[in-house]
Amino acid sequence: MIFVRRHFPPRLVKITASPLLLIPGPVRDMNEPAPQRWSIKRFVWVLSRSRGPISLSDENIAPGNGYYEASKTPRWARERSGPKLLILAKWLAISACAAYFIASRVSFGLTESRHVAAPSLCFEPECIHAASEILYNLDPHYEDIDPCDNIEQFICGGWRDRHDMRPDQGSIFAGTIMAENAQTRLRHILEASEGPKEETLSPADKDNFKKLKSAYDSCIDVEALKQRGTTPLDDLLHEIEKIYSIHGEQTQEKLTDAITFLLRAGVPAFTELFVSPDDRDPDSVVVFVTPPREIGLPAREYYNNTQTVKDYTRVVSSILSNFQSSERGGLSPLRLAMNVVLLEKKLADATPDTQAQEDVTQYYNPKSIEETESLVPQISFSKIISELGPKNYQPHRLIVGSPSYLKELSSILNSAPRVVVQAFFRWKTIQSYSDEIEHPKIVPLREFNNQLAGKDPQATEDRWRKCIRTLDSGIGWTLSRFYVLDSFPEASKKLGDQIVLDIKERFVYVLDQTKWMSPEVRQLGKQKVANIIQKIGYPTRSPDLMDADDVKSYYANLHIANDAFFENVLNMTQFEVERQWAKLGKPTNRDEWEMTTPTVNAYYNPPGNEIVFPAGIMQPPAFYGVNAPLYLAYGAFGAISGHELSHAFDSGGRHYDQIGNYTDWWDNQTVQAFEERTQCFIDQYSNVTVPGPDPDSEPLHVNGLLTLGENIADAGGLSAAYYSWKKHDDAHPDRSLPGLTQFTKDQLFFISYSNWWCGKTTKEQAIRAIYTDPHAPKSARISETLANSREFKEAFKCPTKEPICKLW
Repeated sequence: MIFVRRHFPPRLVKITASPLLLIPGPVRDMNEPAPQRWSIKRFVWVLSRSRGPISLSDENIAPGNGYYEASKTPRWARERSGPKLLILAKWLAISACAAYFIASRVSFGLTESRHVAAPSLCFEPECIHAASEILYNLDPHYEDIDPCDNIEQFICGGWRDRHDMRPDQGSIFAGTIMAENAQTRLRHILEASEGPKEETLSPADKDNFKKLKSAYDSCIDVEALKQRGTTPLDDLLHEIEKIYSIHGEQTQEKLTDAITFLLRAGVPAFTELFVSPDDRDPDSVVVFVTPPREIGLPAREYYNNTQTVKDYTRVVSSILSNFQSSERGGLSPLRLAMNVVLLEKKLADATPDTQAQEDVTQYYNPKSIEETESLVPQISFSKIISELGPKNYQPHRLIVGSPSYLKELSSILNSAPRVVVQAFFRWKTIQSYSDEIEHPKIVPLREFNNQLAGKDPQATEDRWRKCIRTLDSGIGWTLSRFYVLDSFPEASKKLGDQIVLDIKERFVYVLDQTKWMSPEVRQLGKQKVANIIQKIGYPTRSPDLMDADDVKSYYANLHIANDAFFENVLNMTQFEVERQWAKLGKPTNRDEWEMTTPTVNAYYNPPGNEIVFPAGIMQPPAFYGVNAPLYLAYGAFGAISGHELSHAFDSGGRHYDQIGNYTDWWDNQTVQAFEERTQCFIDQYSNVTVPGPDPDSEPLHVNGLLTLGENIADAGGLSAAYYSWKKHDDAHPDRSLPGLTQFTKDQLFFISYSNWWCGKTTKEQAIRAIYTDPHAPKSARISETLANSREFKEAFKCPTKEPICKLW
């Protein structure tokens, strides 16, 4: 599926590798790399499924006294008597009474503070839901597991037992379930026979829903797609052949025209060009020229695997043969495919590694147009910008992500035959648009992508999920409006705002106590925290999601038909490309969001000095709502908030000052102290491994340098969230959860944090993440983060209280 790139520059740091409403590309798991087309990685999560508070199995029936008995009390357990798990009858009786109490309170219009005279147990629906989820996530034999030795298994063993991956999935975690629940709610909105109630819709919203429904209907009609076959894609490929013929001389004009055509269609080929705020002048917008984030295979390491390259070449040959060109230059499909893959390997070898592409000190290289074109004379960047940008726009400079890549690209182009370059363009287009057609010709590519991610080769994603992803990518703010109206109460937004404010307050205190920073840097750091803009739930400008007319106006120039899916996707892509390039010559619009509202993710944007939390991430188990104990919200959503804020001071964010300028505002003494402390994190996470590709191969190690910023943010965010919650709990103690009184509230805080990261993955997907993902594996985000938490070790009475690594 094609996903329009709303521009995720390397510096945009997120809580997970991809956003969670729409998982883009032919390979669709959240932790997989971007698809071939310009894309925004997204995911939507579903509210977690529950099998009820307590299972009916014999092992869950308590003795006659109503309490479970154990031969020993684990070290981490409460040092007081109390029930461990209630018997089913008592549970149901109490729940019924609680439900009656809640109903009667609502019916009589009573209101009361959630912290005044709170009972010892919480029986609000949110609490019962949370208790049920936590109980089922715990390992069935958690009492026999020492959480100080294996906290991930202790907390997530049950989650893995009851969550199976679908054949079309390469990895899942708690966020995946959230995403699927959000997708389900959106599906109900879109497939309801009458849609939203007509009498409740304004004229603008009737138009909004009509356009949204037309896009969905065009996608969901598989029979119509099968009847059209490959014709729309064939037409696109013929256009490429006309623009870049294999006959005649290799000219700068023809190559530039082909690259421009592909960029307009959202297909990056030899290089990516996109528009974004200038790191050194964030109020201005500038053009970035970077290597493609993905050449063909997910990472350059794959080109060194003989069997993978052999299988990939066979697929390229099969697909190019299925989409035969009249111009093959006398080469057989297999020989042509071999040359295309060889070209890709050369490009991959010339591309900087993932860590370098994430590092602003390496990717920020301002160049004039003339300087840039001298690196690769075969491409006219001035012509591309004049074609895509506003009329009369004159760029003063470009930001070149890798000058060495452009120089090597020039050499590669000099030696590449025209027939191979044309075949490469056609192959990139097929990869990008393969999900928009339903035809046997494309099956070999889908099977290969599945196999590469450890999925069932024949598996296909549910069509309705695919369609919702398309809508989120192409007409996402209209989809977001109906999602918010259906699923996001204002009270949740207010609580989210308060949590983020508390985290900011705590971080100011932490900076005050950080002695390895010089006083001058500490003061500027506190100002940076004060300046951070927090965006919660949904945008109120560009567009204002609460204004139906504003949302309608936003997509006024986007044409959608209910019977032309391929053309709709192409229109969505071109609409977004044009919208992005129209920003040139204008001040940066700081009101824009880079993620739609149903997205289950969050991010920190260094040049904007902003932290953003879409409504999609404010759902269980990250956010149970305003009536649940605060240790649940602070443990999960609070840690996410702290994670994003910590990015302002991690290995990347520290290069941006209090107004978002990329500059050296840390003195040498502070930098040295920072690097000494962060080396501990690099060493710690470099010891984390995943199994190698073959049974007899060595395990692969996490890249501690690549994941450094995320690991710092996990540790700092959790600590800030814990102390923010403790401040509330000291003043207004939270209630306990039914069936979980064997845990202290502090322990439940850390359980809430860990529940968010419970997951499972295929071996193939884990390997891909090692190569491409700046985040550590989900299991390490539990075990290693908690190993760096003194508060966790004290809560669970671990013998050793010292954290392995500590920065904040």
